[in-house]
Amino acid sequence: MRSVFSANTFSLLFSITLLVNIVSMLRVSSFVVRSSGPPSKLRLRSHQRSLRTTASIQDEYDPSSSYWERLNSPTSVMAPMVGQSDLPFRRLCRSYGTELCFTQMIHSFNLVKSKSFQDAHLDVYQNDEMIILSPSGINALKGVIFSHTKHIALKNCRIGSISSSGVIDSSLRWSRYQEGDKIEKNPLIVQLAGYDPNQMSKASMIILERTGAIINDLYTGPVSGIDINCGCPQGIARKGRYGAFLMEESVDNVCNIISAMRRVIPRNVGISVKMRIPENVGESVGDAILKERVCKLIDAGVDLLTVHGRTLKENKTKVQECNWDAIAQVVDIARAHSENNNFPVIANGGIEYSSDVQRCLAHTGASAVMSSEALLENPGLFSVEEKCDLDLSPEQIFQRQMRYCHEYLDFCILYPPVPGSLGKAGGSFNCIRGHLFKILYRYLEEQPDLRSKMAELLSMTSIQDARDLLHEIEGRYSASDWNSKTSVDTRDSSWYRRHRDAKTSSRIRTRGQTSESELSGLSIAEKKLVIQRRIKKLKESRPVNKLRAT
Repeated sequence: MRSVFSANTFSLLFSITLLVNIVSMLRVSSFVVRSSGPPSKLRLRSHQRSLRTTASIQDEYDPSSSYWERLNSPTSVMAPMVGQSDLPFRRLCRSYGTELCFTQMIHSFNLVKSKSFQDAHLDVYQNDEMIILSPSGINALKGVIFSHTKHIALKNCRIGSISSSGVIDSSLRWSRYQEGDKIEKNPLIVQLAGYDPNQMSKASMIILERTGAIINDLYTGPVSGIDINCGCPQGIARKGRYGAFLMEESVDNVCNIISAMRRVIPRNVGISVKMRIPENVGESVGDAILKERVCKLIDAGVDLLTVHGRTLKENKTKVQECNWDAIAQVVDIARAHSENNNFPVIANGGIEYSSDVQRCLAHTGASAVMSSEALLENPGLFSVEEKCDLDLSPEQIFQRQMRYCHEYLDFCILYPPVPGSLGKAGGSFNCIRGHLFKILYRYLEEQPDLRSKMAELLSMTSIQDARDLLHEIEGRYSASDWNSKTSVDTRDSSWYRRHRDAKTSSRIRTRGQTSESELSGLSIAEKKLVIQRRIKKLKESRPVNKLRAT
């Protein structure tokens, strides 16, 4: 009996050991089976990727290289923008010279708490992984006419994915994700928002574990770094204790976040901070605060700083000229304190035209320039081949903007945006809608009926709907007398200038027209009443939608 028991026990232990080894091997492999295809090919790809992650990752990582060098020393950077730094827009901007991209800001608390939040906000995947479409992404793709597209990769992603009736099969995966790899030199940084060091550390690890494997303290996926949001000036950031309010509250807490993250994330993943300047820079008090913040961040181990040359209060209609002198001050402080003449600082703010990029670099001495507002309207801002707006005719600018829209929609077919923070009503199409509004801003201001059509949540819900509207706009401007158009003034009719106009004039822009401000001199309660009346008037003037009525 004892010999039989021992044999059975040995067999059981052997089976358990074998199972544990298999599980360990699967965890080591960076490939997650989420794509369709024959099992034999999946196993082969898993094996190949496992070999790469255990061998070549050591060769790719040079501990003597700086974080900036691992980012390929970029000079042009796309800013993190909520609901607008989506994967298709990142791909569009990269195709026109943007070298480093940030994702949209992701709230650390929600990311840690909810798997559905991760799926709806994080549009970063394992490289070569077939992307799973969200329900809103599927809706955005309905009715796509592929003859209207030009991107060569679309020929591959549509095979076997759409039935003869044009209905998308949600059980199949869509196109392959490729971003952040060394070959294409597309570095990517994910931005997190939060105030709790523990939550920020957990969120960082969730991002890295979802998008790659961690072997011997080296990360193998497409994310180059994690950025801490200390620059958002919106009211919601005050409530959430993140963004610029976090920095104003306590630079020491920001340093605690950096230290906590550094203890857990792999050594080849960088940590950066995006911040604004304090008030009264240029005076002794403001300069002392700025120096204290920069020095403490560097001592805490930050690898990269991005500085927006405006204060927390300089936002939207209160926007001022960007303080490039303050950014230059940060560059000098960071490089002196770190004893590194190449410590990377990205300058953010004041970039309207492509000609501003070199002016900013020369003035500030920064390592790179970041753009948000201007890039939303002109994705080719950083292109060395695209001419500056000031050197183009109104008709040439129109043709360029239409080209950007068509190319963006092509990328949206390849990579339908995740729903993100733009709500469930329009899902991922809300992100697409937002980009088209900004790229076409001056023309939709001239065509209020088309602007209203673009804004309609129930009738404008798919990429093909947007494509049809583009064709309608092109038809209206095909034989235009440009001198009769308000868009002929390409500077003052731009998206970038919309708040600048409000600042420099006593008049405010309202749906393409100007009217005396009703809000000046009113109390907060009176302003709320005026706004409520406007909303009520808009609702009453809006035609009843048949779908909504039923």
